Amino acid sequence: DPDSGDNGLLLYSLVNNQTNEFDINENTGQIFTVSVAGKVGTFYLEVQATDQGTRRLSARTTVNVTVDSSSSNNMVVVVLNQKINVVERNIAEVKRVLEDKLAWNVYIVDVYSKEFEREARSSTDTTWVKIIAFDEASQEVSAEDVKRSVWHRVKAMQLG
Repeated sequence: DPDSGDNGLLLYSLVNNQTNEFDINENTGQIFTVSVAGKVGTFYLEVQATDQGTRRLSARTTVNVTVDSSSSNNMVVVVLNQKINVVERNIAEVKRVLEDKLAWNVYIVDVYSKEFEREARSSTDTTWVKIIAFDEASQEVSAEDVKRSVWHRVKAMQLG
């Protein structure tokens, strides 16, 4: 949107999102996975961008997301000592930190805890994040290499 001020400020949202598999960063429009574990196929997500002007103009488009089962062998689970609602709220930052530390592109496949009820999501201090990593040539990094890299980074932090 080439406008300035409130007319140039866009907020993004998923329209009629009946699934809990995806979410969107309302400020950047970045779509990310929340939980696609065990799911394969193409998902059709309707995305809306709305400016913040007085007349609130908006536009919609459909984004096709394909989940491929070939990556399931290279998933790695990272355990975070954070409440799941905190991890979910900061998922883009979690992704950025993982990519920075591992020096690979990271895709978050699933985020989960032992607590399923909404009220309990802020009480459990452990969250599991299932990831897949891709190198600079867009090739999947083996689970063993990801685990080795995470282990070396943890050891380096303990020694530092």
